[in-house]
Amino acid sequence: MCVQSAKILGVFPMPSISHQVVFRKLTQELAKRGHNLTVITTDPAYPKGATPANYKEIDVRNTSYQTLQKAFQANYKIEHGLPSISNMQIRSSAILSVLEAQLQTAEVQELLTKDKDNFDLIFAEAIMLPSVAFSHKFNAPVILISSMGAYFYTHDIVGSLSHPFLYPTFTHKRIYNLSIWEKIVHLYNEFCYKYVVYLNEDNENKMLQKYFGPDIPPLSELYDNIQMVFINFNPIWADNQPVPPSVVYMGGIHQIPEKDLPKNLKTYLDSLEKGVIYVSFGTNILPKMLPSDKLDIMVKVLSNLPYDVLWKWNDDELPGKADNIKISKWYPQSDLLRHPKVKLFITQAGLQSTDEAISAGVPLVAVPMLGDQWYNAEKYVRHGIGTKLDIKHLTEDEFRSAIETVINDKRYRENIVQLRKIMRDQPETPIDRAVWWSEFKEDFLYVVLID
Repeated sequence: MCVQSAKILGVFPMPSISHQVVFRKLTQELAKRGHNLTVITTDPAYPKGATPANYKEIDVRNTSYQTLQKAFQANYKIEHGLPSISNMQIRSSAILSVLEAQLQTAEVQELLTKDKDNFDLIFAEAIMLPSVAFSHKFNAPVILISSMGAYFYTHDIVGSLSHPFLYPTFTHKRIYNLSIWEKIVHLYNEFCYKYVVYLNEDNENKMLQKYFGPDIPPLSELYDNIQMVFINFNPIWADNQPVPPSVVYMGGIHQIPEKDLPKNLKTYLDSLEKGVIYVSFGTNILPKMLPSDKLDIMVKVLSNLPYDVLWKWNDDELPGKADNIKISKWYPQSDLLRHPKVKLFITQAGLQSTDEAISAGVPLVAVPMLGDQWYNAEKYVRHGIGTKLDIKHLTEDEFRSAIETVINDKRYRENIVQLRKIMRDQPETPIDRAVWWSEFKEDFLYVVLID
């Protein structure tokens, strides 16, 4: 018996570990099953020189994070009210500048010298659509992968029906029980996003001609190479939107098996009488991005609660904190949340953090600040697993009330445990589903058994 393996290229340009952990789970599993992987990544899964023989990582970390910080984070402000087309263009241009910086690196340039038929399949990150240009270079079909939900263009590309109100994309801040004015704002947002894509397409095509040659078709034609879309949602999180077989949900794919907590952390948690509140605003919200007056409110309220607080904080100091608040630049979040003494998770409502909280059965208080976080926070309220707060109007009383309500009302924990049960009621795991469709995509990806 022999196994016919495929040569697969993964192009994952977004410099964010929360994006990369989703993609690496799939590529690593495909490598374990005998396929040959080449992965362009900002966060390598292996130390240099320690990758498996059939797994090559092209590390573009330094140039990617530096480029994004210069182009985006320096101008970032937490959004309130109506979005502006200029701000959308800034974000879109920042993301495009990251891809261009990666295309200039020596290893990616070397990759582009490979033969046209060097790869059988390409995974391209959905947030970085120009990455589908690799499909023209290597004459290979594309599976578009989103580390979050579907973007407004994702369903259009594969001919999947959508609806701005019934099945809104994760870019919207309000999605349920909209007033007439909110529906107008909703449609305005849709228009803005599509208009920005239109405005940027000319620059994107010029960049692709620069690095892939003048004969490369425009992006609008390259989209025809996209055969499938993988979305990092559970169907429930997408309100069970009807989709064709070319759209595959793989929500929760990034999660890893439960591990023991570090001994000192477990001993500390076991010793707590009242329990602990865990606070983390993810990897993309830096301390300097939090309004100082709102940070003071959070610290003051948490300092006066009868619970201990573990706060993932990227600085060495947290001004004004009391002794019950312990800070660290890293906690083993998924395993920490599973400890029975964890009463509440105060979060920015990132998707990976949400998945981990649901798996652990820990209720939530959301303080969304960017990206898909408002969408996820809306889902907390919809499913009764938590509540959400507006950081712009945050007050001490509101913050304290939200914490006490979610901790003391048992329905929040009961609801999230029930939601976990429903989400897990599937015939296969998300990773098995994604691998199966990857191998099914083309005849060359079938496992061939030869007697």
